Amino acid sequence: MEMEIRQIEMFVAAAEEQHFSRAAERCHIVQSGLSAAIRALETELGTSLFIRNTRRVELSAAGEVFLPEARRILAALRTAKHSLSAVRTGASGRIVISTVQSLASLLDIPRILQDFSRTNPDVEIHVRETRPGDLTTELKRGSVDVAFMPHYGVEYPGLDVAPLLDAKLVIAASLDHRLASRLAVSPDDLSPEPFVDVSVRWELRKLVDQVFLSHGLRRKTSFEVEDLSVLLEFVERGLGLSMVPEVLIRDRPITALNLEPGGMSLPNWGLGMCWASQSGTSSMNPAADLFRDTVRRALQL
Repeated sequence: MEMEIRQIEMFVAAAEEQHFSRAAERCHIVQSGLSAAIRALETELGTSLFIRNTRRVELSAAGEVFLPEARRILAALRTAKHSLSAVRTGASGRIVISTVQSLASLLDIPRILQDFSRTNPDVEIHVRETRPGDLTTELKRGSVDVAFMPHYGVEYPGLDVAPLLDAKLVIAASLDHRLASRLAVSPDDLSPEPFVDVSVRWELRKLVDQVFLSHGLRRKTSFEVEDLSVLLEFVERGLGLSMVPEVLIRDRPITALNLEPGGMSLPNWGLGMCWASQSGTSSMNPAADLFRDTVRRALQL
């Protein structure tokens, strides 16, 4: 017979109460059951733990040695149960959060993480930057728990998306660009102009390409970059036009061209919080669930 936690609990109760009847009441068991459990424990250990008499029981020398060890076992079990409960509720654990470059002006992620960590100090948080095209794969395979990434109103199979921001796309130009002073710009005005674009690996580039294709327009990509902040610097210096979310140019010396009504329609651009869809009721990462709920409350979603 292997030693059981319940036997250890009854031994500690008897040692502290120094009376089997009171120990049995404390353990919510009849005295005969407690006595049998302790005898079985003594048999397994190969020694007597108590010196018994008619009025009380006292620890034997072996019992004196075993008592602190028994208390440590029970304390370790309580700690383990508390830790498991914290993991189940999301108060403890590890989450990996990913974002894409140049979103700092749109979403104060450090502040969100600071507020979450303050109230959940036992959650270990890892933050990384990843291209949007790679994020969907990482979310699905579980290497990222939550991602803040652009979305464009399209379906992401296998992912859930909570929209955080909706912004319109604009044609951005430097303040001294020749088209900046025009009251209205036609699609034909845009075709000969050099453009600054992000890499084709970015979802934004695919969206921009689709917009021009849908209007039967061709454009010349003179510069292709991997960072939105670099793209905006190129536009500021007059190296080309670019189609970007309007919110990105608000605090920069960049203007949005006025397009002719009905000439060229531009879709909206969105920023969302994404995570892998879950099947069933059990959570794969309660800490990540707690983080998402915190973000929703903070942003009043």
